[in-house]
Amino acid sequence: MREDLFDRSIAAGGRFSHLLTQKPEYKDLVTFAWCKNTPVYNWFYYKEGYAGELVWNLLDRLNIKKGSTILDPFCGTGTTLLACRQNGYSAVGYDILPLGVFVSNTKLQQDYDMDLLQENIQKITKKKFTETRLKWPDLGFIDVKRAFSKYARKDLLFFKENIMEVEDEKIRNFLMLALISITLQASNVKKDGGVLKIMKKKNLPPVRHLFKNKLKRMNRDLKKSEPLPTGGFAEARLGDACTLKLEPETIDTCITSPPYLNWVDYTKVYALELGLLVDSSRDMEELRKKSLRSHAGAKQGRDVTYKSEKMRKIMENISDAQFNKKAQVIEGYFEDMYASLSSIYEALKEKGKAAFVVGNVCLPETIVDTDLILAELGEEIGFTTKEILVANVRWCDVHGIRKPRPVRESIVVFEK
Repeated sequence: MREDLFDRSIAAGGRFSHLLTQKPEYKDLVTFAWCKNTPVYNWFYYKEGYAGELVWNLLDRLNIKKGSTILDPFCGTGTTLLACRQNGYSAVGYDILPLGVFVSNTKLQQDYDMDLLQENIQKITKKKFTETRLKWPDLGFIDVKRAFSKYARKDLLFFKENIMEVEDEKIRNFLMLALISITLQASNVKKDGGVLKIMKKKNLPPVRHLFKNKLKRMNRDLKKSEPLPTGGFAEARLGDACTLKLEPETIDTCITSPPYLNWVDYTKVYALELGLLVDSSRDMEELRKKSLRSHAGAKQGRDVTYKSEKMRKIMENISDAQFNKKAQVIEGYFEDMYASLSSIYEALKEKGKAAFVVGNVCLPETIVDTDLILAELGEEIGFTTKEILVANVRWCDVHGIRKPRPVRESIVVFEK
């Protein structure tokens, strides 16, 4: 991390300037790069995730005792949950998307009947294709018939139907995760930032080939993996971070990364994978409305009032022509973050710690310092901001910016 770039980024830090600390060793750990090459963590590619090694580092840095209960209210595909269980902690996670909850809990499964698993893998991968009664839900914003070839579309549903007939729940989940994880590879779709683009791909491998290879790799991981320590638990649950259904003062530590304020709708980015889990476009639309308001598709409102000097200045800097569209998303995002912080605060024990991995946002008119605004909100709720660890600083690359401005990716650490 260049010294001058960091210094520029913290010049307007205000009352939290002294808490902003360079931690360039975290630069790669706040991305999914580590997970891509790590068994079990890489069973599903989740670009928005971070490294299990980051979780271990933070548990050590925050001096969290083994056996403690860790919360991740935006658990994604379960990196925090798995990393905690592997190191003798209990963990509970929440996510609004059934995809994340399903992937998380499948990664956490233990005590497979390995002979039965192998038998089911061989049986399903050798099964002769037949027409299926299942249909793809209408995703609304993307044409499924263009997203897949006719053969890939039918093969995916064929394997899904056969997986649903497997009696052993753990094996059924294992097979389904493998199928979901190869869905994008089997499609004509490319993820481009926060959108899906249909582009005719050449020489796509057959679904059966992708599925078989994925199962082979996952099965190999299971055979090599160490059993999780006894005495703890970990699970993901469907739920909204703004209204956690937890008993007060039952959580020791929170380690999480809420969706960044980047106008990305995860129900669209992972629509193809969700299409194998949800039944209809109505289900998809309901998930979209309930999600954190980091994008325009989320609709729920909250009766929340908070004070933030940083937010006031941001709203003043947004041009009138863009005010309504941008301001609504920004205000909604921080209203949801305030509600989430309040919910987490209530669940944490006295002196409990919380670490939030967040990214600042670059707009043509201004910088949205998410880390500093989060610190303001946390302090208003009752938290003490202990430190803000700056993992990365980069130049803005947003169209319309008149002069270069640096933006940070940080870890905000609170104590109750």
